[in-house]
Amino acid sequence: MSVATAKSSRKHKTEALGVLLPGGGIKYCTDHDREIMKGVPVGTPIAMSPVGDRRNIKHHRKFWKLIELGISYWVPDWQFVSRPEEWIAHEVAKVVAQQSQMPELYDNVTKGIAELVLEKIARQRRDRFDAEAVKSTDAYLNHVMIKAGFYDLAPNPDGGTLKQRWSIAFANMDQGKFDEVYRGVAGVIWNETLSQHFADPAEMESAINKLMEY
Repeated sequence: MSVATAKSSRKHKTEALGVLLPGGGIKYCTDHDREIMKGVPVGTPIAMSPVGDRRNIKHHRKFWKLIELGISYWVPDWQFVSRPEEWIAHEVAKVVAQQSQMPELYDNVTKGIAELVLEKIARQRRDRFDAEAVKSTDAYLNHVMIKAGFYDLAPNPDGGTLKQRWSIAFANMDQGKFDEVYRGVAGVIWNETLSQHFADPAEMESAINKLMEY
């Protein structure tokens, strides 16, 4: 098993997983790996290095089929204002009321102002939003992994923090941790989407196994 890494003049690194075949050929492990490399121009130098057998390649393929099945039924519920933003807006509205020594001002005036500001922000973001462009495999993977709790917090250059999902690259995750990720992500996908389309998790697993045949 090996990882192919393509380097461009912009130093953007793309990784795809493949299996070494007799005679030196490379077979992509998943359709996702194949799609990644489709964007690499012919003639681009690539670096390959063995990654060993620290992970079950069949389970890795099954994970991507789970993602494929989930996204085929996914109807995103886009939120244009975050909960922290809502909290800040209403806390400011409460402080204004307290500082004016009129606590009732929050319910009567400043709460409504906070809602108007939040709605204005949401409307501006909604107008610039392209749902089809955002609904991608990477976006879905980020969504389900973060919702399952597999993420780190990173500082946002504009303030606050961002949730960054864990990398599932072979070099970054052993089989034990990957098992946890699979179970957690499968649970999110089942509860959020597939429970509405399959009778039980066993039927979902059967559908994933059928996708594995292709």
